[in-house]
Amino acid sequence: MTITRENTGDLTATVKIVITQQDYDEKVAKVLKDYQHKANIPGFRPGKVPFGMVQKMYGKAVVAEEVNKLISDSITQYIQDEKLDILGNPLANMEKNQGFDFETQKDFEFYFDLGLAPAFELDLAGLPKIEKYIIKVDDTMIDRYIADTRKRYGTPVHPEEAGNEDMLEGEIVETGADGIPVAEGITKKVMINIPVLQKESSKELLTGVKKDAKIVIKTPEFFHDRVEASKILSLAEDKINADGMIFDFTVHEITRTEPAELDKEFFNKVYPAKEYETVEEFRAQVIEEASASFSPEADKLFFRQVSDKLISDTPVPLPDEFLKRWLLDHQENKLTMEQIEKEYGSFADSMRWQLIENKLFRDNEITVAEEDIRNYIKSYFLRQIPLNMEDPEGDSRLDSLVDTVMKNTEQVRKINDELYTSRLLDLFKAKISVDEKEITFDEFAKLASAFESHDHVHDHEGHDHVHEGDHDHHHNH
Repeated sequence: MTITRENTGDLTATVKIVITQQDYDEKVAKVLKDYQHKANIPGFRPGKVPFGMVQKMYGKAVVAEEVNKLISDSITQYIQDEKLDILGNPLANMEKNQGFDFETQKDFEFYFDLGLAPAFELDLAGLPKIEKYIIKVDDTMIDRYIADTRKRYGTPVHPEEAGNEDMLEGEIVETGADGIPVAEGITKKVMINIPVLQKESSKELLTGVKKDAKIVIKTPEFFHDRVEASKILSLAEDKINADGMIFDFTVHEITRTEPAELDKEFFNKVYPAKEYETVEEFRAQVIEEASASFSPEADKLFFRQVSDKLISDTPVPLPDEFLKRWLLDHQENKLTMEQIEKEYGSFADSMRWQLIENKLFRDNEITVAEEDIRNYIKSYFLRQIPLNMEDPEGDSRLDSLVDTVMKNTEQVRKINDELYTSRLLDLFKAKISVDEKEITFDEFAKLASAFESHDHVHDHEGHDHVHEGDHDHHHNH
């Protein structure tokens, strides 16, 4: 067997594989001998079928199977031996591959086209300054958080009349347009939380009602859609008539949450380890936590800004026509050429980002070891359930929990990706010039939303397998 390669473009090549009879003869004979021993053919005892008959019956199929195995193994081995960094998979060159007759033909020539990954340079320090946003924690935001927290730790009371923040508990009875209960209609207890209703008119209808009052609820008027009706009334969507239903809702009880007092008892409930005594101390802690909670979101946007800039500013040529052929040939995608042409720009940017990302990993020796993943999982459990240092079995139980998670391949892959991204973010922060800009949370939310609406580059689902080189670090474990 001989394998040769001819470059057909800057990023494409064709591999020629020549297979002779001596490359596969021994394997074919072995398979046919095995068939001879196992064949169950009328008129012959098991194992006594003449070899010539077995060869005539199965020879062509076995030759075809063994030659195909040989081709697959040899092209894979060739790529590894030559250290070729390919994109996608080898594609059969249908123009050069002629029809094969596995019954009479002894020697075969096969041709495969390859798409090759480009060589390119990256200069993180040379990028223009990237805006890095710092989210301002304003008084309105803090006041809102404290109000919500006071309500979460508040005390339930039962007033006689409903306010616009109250919960109504009662019973619905399905009726006809005449108000008479429907035979075998829906009757059930429900709880309606006024603030979560989507229609203002429905909130107004329930605000001010008194205990034991009866309210008529017409579903098309009261609810935004069947989805909301299903959720509020705890009914399957198919149980709610699309044309509308009428219910009598009798209020049995009104529940209101009186906010907790801003006192030492409340502070200790929210932060039991701090022992705060004043509003000022409590408020300072809330501000600190709010600022810290925004940092991951700001980092995520910064990462996207950097990666978008790297894609736009780094010349990364691709074998476009080859990749379009690969997408058309790839069975999982089931795309038409028209769809491929339409979506290729987004696909190409995703491919460029993968190549840039992997180069950054290589050039900066960024790796994730199994022990890193185990430590990540340990840290997670320790945050949830702090380890009692006096418990001699604590470490053993923690290791057992980690072992259980490590068996979940999908979860391990996600952690692996998260750790790589985190280390790449640290690299960006260290090497890229930034222009820090303080903005409000609402301003930040609009920016993040704008990025989210057009950001397809970082959606790796379905694309990780395109880059078949030896440095796709995302799936080493």
